[in-house]
Amino acid sequence: MTFKSIRTGLVLLSFPVATALQAAPLGRLFFAPAERIPTNQKPVDTPPPSPPPRLDGIITRSAGAPTLFLDGQATIARPEQVRIEDASALVRGADGRRHRLRVGIPPPDAP
Repeated sequence: MTFKSIRTGLVLLSFPVATALQAAPLGRLFFAPAERIPTNQKPVDTPPPSPPPRLDGIITRSAGAPTLFLDGQATIARPEQVRIEDASALVRGADGRRHRLRVGIPPPDAP
């Protein structure tokens, strides 16, 4: 080996070390700040859905809208909400979800 080849080998060996020392630390998986924003935010806790109301009774009339008794309160309903044959009504809960409830049977989501 000559001095020139040894010197070239040392220069080549020192090159990766020098560039590694100058590189910024890697940090997180995502490098751009815009990519890190979703990972820095805390997850939003969604509240559990509210339980559906209890259907206590249905009053139907030959003329006029039926009346539903939901949690003991009288509520005017549309005729298409009520099915007399199985004593059920389609009711929208406080959280906006729709439920098919039957008179005298507790709602399936009730605690």
